[in-house]
Amino acid sequence: MSKPFVLFPAANGYRRRLYEGRAFSVHYDHHASNEWDEHTREQEQLSAVLNEATVTLRWKPADGDWRDMEIQGPSVWLIPSGTPHALVCPGKVKMVTLFLKREFTAGFTVCAASAVTVIALAQLIVRDAFIGHLAGRFRQMCCEQIVHDAAYVESIGRMLGTHLLRAMWRGDVRPDQAVGLTDEVLQRVVGHIEDHIGDSLRLAALGRVAGISSSHFGRLFKVSTGLTPHTYVQQRRVAKAQQLLLETGKKEVEIASLCGFSDETLMARWFRRELQCRPSEIRAQRPS
Repeated sequence: MSKPFVLFPAANGYRRRLYEGRAFSVHYDHHASNEWDEHTREQEQLSAVLNEATVTLRWKPADGDWRDMEIQGPSVWLIPSGTPHALVCPGKVKMVTLFLKREFTAGFTVCAASAVTVIALAQLIVRDAFIGHLAGRFRQMCCEQIVHDAAYVESIGRMLGTHLLRAMWRGDVRPDQAVGLTDEVLQRVVGHIEDHIGDSLRLAALGRVAGISSSHFGRLFKVSTGLTPHTYVQQRRVAKAQQLLLETGKKEVEIASLCGFSDETLMARWFRRELQCRPSEIRAQRPS
């Protein structure tokens, strides 16, 4: 049986245990700054920084010396069970952490991993667009600071953990599998999209960012992501618009323009396609 939502107050923020069950637990941290001293857990730890915070992760591999890595959010990292680690967050951080037990990770390639894995959230969203929606739901759920039904949190947490793990290990390309964009080029392109979501973002412009012809780029992008560049861009526009509807009081017409939609009608059409709802229904969920 799942345990109820618990809020842990702290001098500079809080940790919220959103769900704790037999196979995994879900926590949310929101701090102006914080440090976690060196510690070790028996579960696999999957953490996602949801904002643009910079954190320093420190860990000790089983066969090596302590290592330090500066991570720029939004990013995700996996820490294998039994790995000593520490985390320093010098600035404001919003972070979801899933502690995954053997019952959850059974069947995933990640179970055999012995090294810490760090990857940008945008790159994982390219590999699996549904991760962007799930991360948005977590951001909304946590910012509301209200109690949610444990079954709802469990379902979102289970989906997020499953999709993150699968996306993190999609980089293993089979010999007979078509090769798309390199991770470096893909990261550069998706970063450009995030930074210019309100612009036209035509195929030719994205091809120039990738350094290849537009036709070649379109084909390789779809091999890498399973989506055409246009569909991916529209999904990211929907995700950004959803965030603005939930976190600001801007009018729909203004949000549509900021997110690159020609008008609010087109935005509503893509909301129906991707979220099966109207923008006004998302706005209605905004905390008062």
